[in-house]
Amino acid sequence: MMMRAFTDSFTLNSRRSLPHSSGCCITSLHFNPISHFSTNPIPIPFKPKSNIPYSTDPTHARIRQLLHHKSKTGFDQLDDALVVFDKMLHLKPLPSVIDFTQLLSALVKMKQHSVAVSVFRDMCVKDIPVDTFTFSIAINCFCHLNRVDYAFSLLAGIIKRGFVPNVVTYNTLIRGLISQDKPVEAQLLFRNLVRFEVIQPDVITYNTIIDGLSKRGHISKAVMLFRYMEKKGCKPNTITYSTLIDCLCKLRSVDQALDLLHEMTKKGIHPDVITYNSLIQGLCDFSRWQEINRLLSEMVTKNISPDVYTFSILVDAYGKEGMIKNAEDLIEFMIQRGQFPDVVIYSALMDGYCLRGQVHEALAVLGTMKRRGVVPNVRTYNILINGYCKKLNVDGAINLFEQMPSEGLTPNIETYNTILQGFFDTGRHVEAREFLKEKMMVNKDLKLDIVTCNTVLDGLFKNRFLDEAMSFFHLMQSSGLPPHIYTYSILIDGLCKNGNFGMAKNIFDSLPSKDLSPDVKTYTMMIQGFCQEGLLDEANELFVEMEANDCMPNDVTYNTLIRGCFHNEKYNEASVLIDQMRARGFSEDASTTSVLLDLLVSKEHDPAIIALRKKYLT
Repeated sequence: MMMRAFTDSFTLNSRRSLPHSSGCCITSLHFNPISHFSTNPIPIPFKPKSNIPYSTDPTHARIRQLLHHKSKTGFDQLDDALVVFDKMLHLKPLPSVIDFTQLLSALVKMKQHSVAVSVFRDMCVKDIPVDTFTFSIAINCFCHLNRVDYAFSLLAGIIKRGFVPNVVTYNTLIRGLISQDKPVEAQLLFRNLVRFEVIQPDVITYNTIIDGLSKRGHISKAVMLFRYMEKKGCKPNTITYSTLIDCLCKLRSVDQALDLLHEMTKKGIHPDVITYNSLIQGLCDFSRWQEINRLLSEMVTKNISPDVYTFSILVDAYGKEGMIKNAEDLIEFMIQRGQFPDVVIYSALMDGYCLRGQVHEALAVLGTMKRRGVVPNVRTYNILINGYCKKLNVDGAINLFEQMPSEGLTPNIETYNTILQGFFDTGRHVEAREFLKEKMMVNKDLKLDIVTCNTVLDGLFKNRFLDEAMSFFHLMQSSGLPPHIYTYSILIDGLCKNGNFGMAKNIFDSLPSKDLSPDVKTYTMMIQGFCQEGLLDEANELFVEMEANDCMPNDVTYNTLIRGCFHNEKYNEASVLIDQMRARGFSEDASTTSVLLDLLVSKEHDPAIIALRKKYLT
């Protein structure tokens, strides 16, 4: 009765939220899974080729011994597994359910999930005994095949046959829901399991849901579940803590992550290299080198060896901080330890050189990695191509671009976008448009993205091709690309700088109807446009509006409005804004200071200017 209440509850509560496949409902408990397997069976060869000698006198003992071993390692070839299955079907009496289940386990080890489903189907059709564990393996296979709807149908089959699904079965279903991006349904299943006392969730159950919530950034829900599991007497393990720590670090809440590290060690739960890697990455994002060194020392004390990922995090961070010598020394230290840098580490070092404008040194690293047998990938070349473009050497970037096919590499959209940007940045707009039309738009394997469109739009505006930019914008809209505030910011900025403020204002006013919220850059552009048009009252109104909409002005916004006040002879208003700006930790930039100094010379007798001089320059 308890199981029936649970299944009815789950069906009623999730019928609307879970998807339907053709002909079946994911939560139906009266679905015949075998009929669905039969609609598209995977044929099993009658006489497959195999390296296993076909014995004329197969024995149960030999089969059982073989399956016991292969269930842990998998067969060397798929045909070997199918030969064994064929032998088993001809044995009299049939092998036990354990033997057939071990065969399925071997297929899963080989990641042959669709074949395992087909074998399970044949077992059911031939009335070969199955048990809860056999069903659980089939459920797991369907989840790996992204058919969690069929997996739930098998759950119905378990219950219909009088078996009781165990915690492994439900853990598999929960993991399947989460892998198909259905965390709400996974939580619903979990709540019903607990509510109806169907199973006692174990640490794997909790870890699976916590991981699903964390990967989607729902850290507060993940922490609540974490505290709930402790309350229910289920002890968290290293994986539980590592999952939460990783999520907190990615959300830039590193101090909370460090608190969890302290908590887990205090409880006698030992962090591993994965735990430390997350924390080191989080601290690197804030350049907290003293704490990074402390964690590295902790790892040594606890005999936790850094892995290649640890080194890649540090090399990348050193490179971004301009600490190239540290990055190179770390790579040499790796090699001395017998740990060899991979393509990720070498690419990070190249990126560090390129950020410093040292593209030739980055190319030397490319040569070194090739000599050491490390094969470059597309990202490696993208880093170098970007380095050349940042140095305004687009021809060098094109040479690398043309080398990629000879390395067995296909340039991706990032590669093309970088070169396109390089052409526009160097004023080579004709070549940019040719590259777009002849290399990108004709490439059927290349899907233009929002970055492509923004690059073209920005490049056309900066080169004063207003009509072409607007035509391209309308083409973007008709192509179905989702609107993005950054695109509209480029459009507004381009229109303002090309003397079409009226159109820019109309587009800005239309943003709410497109479910887009202006960001600080968009507001600042419009404030500048109002100031240039002499509409200072409107500029001030927009300045107030942006704060009311929880968009805080930055130093650029303040300086833009202050200069607008100066140009429109609103000196008292400028003085008030300077006070506000300084109170928020910002200061006058070079352009604002230059305007103020010019005013002190040209209007030295103006009382308002004299007051400004006394207030800010004495």
